[in-house]
Amino acid sequence: MVRILFKIRMVVATLLLLTLAGAGGCFPKRYDAAKATERYPSNLPVGSIADIQVTRDGNEMVIVNATVIDFKDMKLWLNRRYMHMVERIEPGETVRIDMGEFWDVWGGGPNPGGLLRWYDPTPIVVVEAQIDESSPLIGFLSIPDENELMKRSN
Repeated sequence: MVRILFKIRMVVATLLLLTLAGAGGCFPKRYDAAKATERYPSNLPVGSIADIQVTRDGNEMVIVNATVIDFKDMKLWLNRRYMHMVERIEPGETVRIDMGEFWDVWGGGPNPGGLLRWYDPTPIVVVEAQIDESSPLIGFLSIPDENELMKRSN
């Protein structure tokens, strides 16, 4: 009787481990070739840094425009890789963008994070605005969260 209970427990434990391992396989790196964007414009210099603060709040990028500049129809670049088209950020406005809206030239996306994430969230390190094809980029002020600071110090 003890052997049977032991075998049942082992089978249940094995099934539980396989289920957990299988669930992890459900969270691959984000990739969708249909959402591929253009390549980061490395030929354009950063001309200025605007007083626009960028932080992370869970799965969202929070942008606070502390300037009098009305940004319209711009490409917002994250970490010189991922891009998202932004229609408008008005002076004094706070905008929230889901990290799942950013894509790279191959159709890859940053890891947005979340409670049941498989990978660590992609840190918000460099954020730049591209207003056209030839003007210098405008840098934004990236403010890392506590978790990002702890990782950088280790």
